[in-house]
Amino acid sequence: MGISSFSDFSQPAAIAADFARDGVVILRGFLAAERVTAIRAEAMHQLDLRLPPLELEAELGYPGAPSSTQAEGGATIRRLREMAARHPLFHTWAGEPALLALLRLLLGSADITLTQAHHNSLMTKQPSFSSDTLWHRDVRYWRFSRPELVSSWLALGEESPRNGGLGFIPGSHRVDFPEAAFDAKEFLQASHPEAAPWIARAEFPTLAAGDVVLFDARTFHAASRNTTTHTKYSLVFSYHARDNLPLAGSRSASLPGIDWPSGC
Repeated sequence: MGISSFSDFSQPAAIAADFARDGVVILRGFLAAERVTAIRAEAMHQLDLRLPPLELEAELGYPGAPSSTQAEGGATIRRLREMAARHPLFHTWAGEPALLALLRLLLGSADITLTQAHHNSLMTKQPSFSSDTLWHRDVRYWRFSRPELVSSWLALGEESPRNGGLGFIPGSHRVDFPEAAFDAKEFLQASHPEAAPWIARAEFPTLAAGDVVLFDARTFHAASRNTTTHTKYSLVFSYHARDNLPLAGSRSASLPGIDWPSGC
């Protein structure tokens, strides 16, 4: 059937229904071009500053990454963290009223919170030193009272399989795979007989600047390397109902959330 794409946002119930079924929806042209341009320009400035916290490709060590921080490309930034606090442009987008209205519907709560401990990042895919991120769901390392979280992925330029665009397995947020279907790092193994049919359903949509993907933290997703000559940039934030608290002592509780109560 394909991941649902919406360019008319006047029927949020339809968006919510498809999200409930697939765990992922695409909002085409959700953010106006002039705002995307401003956010991207500030994101490039923040990359130039190289202020921590940030994550290098070499530090994570996924397939295709530089072998060490001393190797060629070892200083390549994979993501800048804590983006909501870096500049008002990012915070304003994170609290965009039209986005929050949809998130309230998807999360079933009038009062929602952005987690600053997870995602809250500018993601990059560099042409020469990007890596493969295998099939995973974000709740593998997020610790909340309930698993219901939604991520908002804003494309700051074209995204496709050629430059490492995200792929998703629709409906996988409703599936419980056996422990044997995962490797030691909790990536879903394509060779496992229960996982293989689901991975075969994967879709890698093409996005344009200003498109937004909303996906459930339980939806499996993956991304390959960037084989083009241009870097891909994306801005991702994640949200949960305010009463869905992070577990004490976990990384999820390491930073305070940003609350948007009803009416904001």
